[in-house]
Amino acid sequence: MDLRSNKKSLSNLVYRDLKDKILKNQLLPGDKLIEMEIASKLGVSRTPVREALKKLEEDGLVTSFPRKSFIVSKISVKEAKNLYIVRKSLEPLAVELLAEKGFNEKTEYFQKVNEDLRVAIENKDEELTQNLIIEWNMALVSCLNNEILVEVMKMINQRLYRFGNFIFRDKKNYKKHYNNLQKIYRLIEAKKPNEARKASEKTIENIYLMFEEQADYKMFRI
Repeated sequence: MDLRSNKKSLSNLVYRDLKDKILKNQLLPGDKLIEMEIASKLGVSRTPVREALKKLEEDGLVTSFPRKSFIVSKISVKEAKNLYIVRKSLEPLAVELLAEKGFNEKTEYFQKVNEDLRVAIENKDEELTQNLIIEWNMALVSCLNNEILVEVMKMINQRLYRFGNFIFRDKKNYKKHYNNLQKIYRLIEAKKPNEARKASEKTIENIYLMFEEQADYKMFRI
């Protein structure tokens, strides 16, 4: 970490480092976050660490306790359910609208992401697969040129990223979810909007069930 950076830059660097580790489950729910240890590992003073932890608390990723102690926040089952309810209302609509038109020059990016996802699955690249699954959803929505829908879906997918890390702890869920996405893709390609919408709804139901299978874990809160 560059010690010549100003205090704000250092705080942002610590924030991004800790956030990335939390989202990727390198820091697990319930893990203690000790300012002195973090500062020592990153080569900074405690002040930017403290500021980063406060920002992470605002994001809901860190929980503070008396005497300025912090832990990685446990995952909320209620939040996950609410996010998936909203996603189930919006994403199938995007699928239906796209399937009415089928593929064209505006969908080239979506088609490329789908192909990249296929290659990542074949190569068993788990981190890339998960990132591409999120990108697949965003590329799908971006085909519609609906800025509001893109903005809302981006927020939902970002907040669901952490939940996805738990879903895909069970490695067979990668292939299972990939197969569901390919069914949707083929129905879009075939211009079957009603069937594509139903397939999208079912896929979101299935991925939430995958999440619920993990919900009795000690890292979760109701």
